[in-house]
Amino acid sequence: MPIFQKIIFLVSITFFSSVVSLGQTLTQTVKGKVLDVETSAPLLGANIILLKTDPPKGAITDEDGYFRFEGVPVGRASFQFTFLGYEDFVISEVLIGSAKEVELTIYLTEALNQLDEVVLVAPTDNINPNNKLATVSARSFSVEETKRFPASVSDPGRMALSFAGVTNSDDTSNEIIIRGNAPNQLLWRIEGIEVPEPNHFSEEGYSPGNVSLISSNLLGKSDFFTGAFPATYGNALSGVFDINLRNGNNEKGEYAFQFGVLGTDLTAEGPFKKGYKGSYLINYRYSTIALLNQIVDVTPGSTPTYQDVSIKLNLPLGERTNLSIWGIGGISDEDEDPEVDGYFSSEEIFESKTYMTGLTLSNFFKSGSKLESRLSYSGNASDFIFDGRNTATVTTFGDSDILRNSAFRVSTDYTKKINAKATINAGGIFSLLNYNVLTTAFENDQRVELVNEDGKGTMGQAYVQAKYRFSTNFSTTFGVHGTYFSVNKDFVVEPRVGLEWKVNPNHTLSTGLGIHSRRMPLNQYFIKIPDDTGFSTPNTELDLMQAIHYIVGHDWRIIKNGHLKVEAYYQDLNKVAVVKDPRFTASYLNGQFIPAEFTDSGVGRNYGVEFTFEKFFSRQYFFLATASVYDTQYKAADGNWYDSAYNYNYTFNLVRREGVYRWQKTEQYHWRECKDTI
Repeated sequence: MPIFQKIIFLVSITFFSSVVSLGQTLTQTVKGKVLDVETSAPLLGANIILLKTDPPKGAITDEDGYFRFEGVPVGRASFQFTFLGYEDFVISEVLIGSAKEVELTIYLTEALNQLDEVVLVAPTDNINPNNKLATVSARSFSVEETKRFPASVSDPGRMALSFAGVTNSDDTSNEIIIRGNAPNQLLWRIEGIEVPEPNHFSEEGYSPGNVSLISSNLLGKSDFFTGAFPATYGNALSGVFDINLRNGNNEKGEYAFQFGVLGTDLTAEGPFKKGYKGSYLINYRYSTIALLNQIVDVTPGSTPTYQDVSIKLNLPLGERTNLSIWGIGGISDEDEDPEVDGYFSSEEIFESKTYMTGLTLSNFFKSGSKLESRLSYSGNASDFIFDGRNTATVTTFGDSDILRNSAFRVSTDYTKKINAKATINAGGIFSLLNYNVLTTAFENDQRVELVNEDGKGTMGQAYVQAKYRFSTNFSTTFGVHGTYFSVNKDFVVEPRVGLEWKVNPNHTLSTGLGIHSRRMPLNQYFIKIPDDTGFSTPNTELDLMQAIHYIVGHDWRIIKNGHLKVEAYYQDLNKVAVVKDPRFTASYLNGQFIPAEFTDSGVGRNYGVEFTFEKFFSRQYFFLATASVYDTQYKAADGNWYDSAYNYNYTFNLVRREGVYRWQKTEQYHWRECKDTI
């Protein structure tokens, strides 16, 4: 057959195959589980209806709360969930793809009204937090949102920059500045336990890094708090990033390859054996930039290289007992090309390792309660090395900074649902902390140790909180969190309270009040200060820095699939660590390591107002517009007030499918406009 005829034949076959495939309706499986919102107990016999189908499709949950739909058309689908004695729930515009099964986890709220009452229910959406004890400054996000938001590059941290009150000072960094607070005042949690910042190129407690360790392929529905968070959370001053990892597919094996901006991903998941509901989920990722640098010089001057691996094992041990094991680890390094300037040449090397692993044992009791116990080990190691040379004088010089941090934690959490109106939650956390830091400088063969320190400490935390629903439309949460830190022997008690009133289906008023505190990194406490007797560590006596959060908010369902939200807040900061010498105005409030003696007599204040206008995804489009106007200051040892390092005064964001537009003040107090698109 001549070559021309072969081409015609192949084109005809391809065209015919395309026509046949277009004539077929692609479908996918949608499955999941329905749980009680307070205790996560499975609900047997819940009804699920696939909306807008003819004929209607329905499913019922089994004894473990699982349901399954076969043959759901690819595209967008909506589902209604009902269960006797519980409030109805509708989830809209779920993305159904052809490559992977869709798994949903739905939480239903027990109804307070009698069956013969007529209840007006506001339209539902998927941004309400998993933690139902939150009343203000909280929202959830899903893996779909993380992938959908432009400029987030599938990174939950970068997606959060589009929320009201959140910004950063450098687009190349993964720092999260909440309401003018330093990035290191944010608490990170994964699978219910505190972890170091999960980023590559990070230095725990100071530099947040610039590439997320967490692949979006592992994300479950997670929460983000910007103030007045529930008593569950301690050691947090500005906000909480509470991340959940999803379970793997427990019915069939699935494999995925993704070539993205952040990294090249390989994901594998599936069941351990047929008939067992346990599953595994493994992801490996390598720097896309490093791969491209092998072909073309993408990053001239330096080569940032990183890789990470993540794993989640879900192991049901019985009808009401479950064990999950997870781990995330990453290594990163950046070797800058040598620079030559006249007689001087220099080279920098930075390496970082971050690791975290844990297990959770969950027990569900017939009495309507849940007990979860957790163990975890995590840490961060970073090495910075600078080498220089003067060829004219044949002199070599340089310095290095070696930092190690690790933590072992054990925690327990108990939730008891007393009745449809009242739920109580209590728990405790014990942390064993260690650090080691070595800072050196050299000139020719002379090397000097500037800092050679190590230290350890323990932190104990306990909390109890409750939620009471006076009616379907009015509820309150209240609780207390206690913290003891062994380094300074400081014990603090932090009361928290929140109120939520659904005035009508379209208007919700909320308020929150709470005291929150956070410790500094260990090496800031143990810094050695020269005195008459040699050296001392006066910073070990510093109390924990505290902030009292006052927040009021109004959420208006201004359109069917969107809302307008306004929040005003005031943060009263006390026991702020400032340099004791009144000739200097530096403060730890600015998030920097300061080798000086501190006093905890400083104070601060953050206040502002935030606006959010959001159209949820429907009819193939969405948008998010936010505006924040705020002021953040502190009083130094000289008695004068100063702007904090992150007092940008205002920031505005507009998020659409086409891109992200951001306006804010920089540190030099000039406008900047950032337009990021995929």
